[in-house]
Amino acid sequence: MTCTCKEILSRRNSVWVEWVHSYRLRGKSFWVCKVPASCCWSWRKILQLRPIVRKFFWSEIGNGSATSAWHDNWSEIGPLDQFLSPRMIASAGFNMESKVSDVYSDTSWSWPVAWRDLYPVLIQLDGISLQPNKLDKVLWRHGNQKHVFSSSRVWDSFRFHAVEVDWCRLVWFGQCIPRHAFLLWLIMRRKLLTQDKILSWDLSRRKNMNMMCCLLCYANHDSHTHLFFECKFSSQVWLLVRQKAGMGSVHAKWDDIVNWLLDRSNSKLASVYVAKLIVAATAYFIWQERNARLFRNQVRPPESLSDTIIQQVRYKLIGAKLKKCDNVRKLLRAWDIEASDLHDDGG
Repeated sequence: MTCTCKEILSRRNSVWVEWVHSYRLRGKSFWVCKVPASCCWSWRKILQLRPIVRKFFWSEIGNGSATSAWHDNWSEIGPLDQFLSPRMIASAGFNMESKVSDVYSDTSWSWPVAWRDLYPVLIQLDGISLQPNKLDKVLWRHGNQKHVFSSSRVWDSFRFHAVEVDWCRLVWFGQCIPRHAFLLWLIMRRKLLTQDKILSWDLSRRKNMNMMCCLLCYANHDSHTHLFFECKFSSQVWLLVRQKAGMGSVHAKWDDIVNWLLDRSNSKLASVYVAKLIVAATAYFIWQERNARLFRNQVRPPESLSDTIIQQVRYKLIGAKLKKCDNVRKLLRAWDIEASDLHDDGG
């Protein structure tokens, strides 16, 4: 809808924009036209968006013929209708549809001198001059930066900006398995709906509910920390697959595994890539196993689960684009992958 606002403000050459100006705006500024009592849902939503986006739209003055003198953002003091009332504007011989070019004569502004006394802020506009051979342009302004309008600029202005976490590259990396990466992201943020998480939502009911035991080992409560990988079942799975990841000395504790990967997060070695795949796949299939037991009463032994994990990673490695070198060939031979099956990344 922000793109739609831009098209209306810049009066893009299209049938729909012309229709909007002729039948919806009727000569009035987009920023001040009223929401009709009866109109289509889309037009109502566009108008409701105005208070949010208005400060971001900036009119770069050329000849001033396409920019509203009172309602558009074209100077650092903001829209002039913030302090100039419609009565004052009419008394000075202008109207609410006046363009910037209508209030500029020769080399100065043609509004009453008394306005400068009442609103000294208008003196800041003395440095602005019109350029007769240049058209006005609608830009996107974020902070002190002005840019050519684009959807990516709009998204960057409105999205939530957070500090990048140190585990980001462990979750999202080139040639990851997306569904595994998404689950790993949830684990890192402690967002999986384990029983301890669900019970924490309603403390008033917690006293009357017993926390569900882990369905993998029946020896402890169902929680993130226990499931990855302090549970007896989960730790057995980890001990069966960790050697294939080159992590034979890393204990079955989530913090130990994450710290091991963090120490190598900037590495481009194929062995580290494999380790990331193994960790994500192990977490993914442990979670699948837990849910299969909870919702479908299906049970698999640790050996079956570890075989599935290794098989999934092997399939990924067969299709992965890796550099053809001795270290990579040696690593893939350990996965029973022939060099002829390798996709070269061109590096």
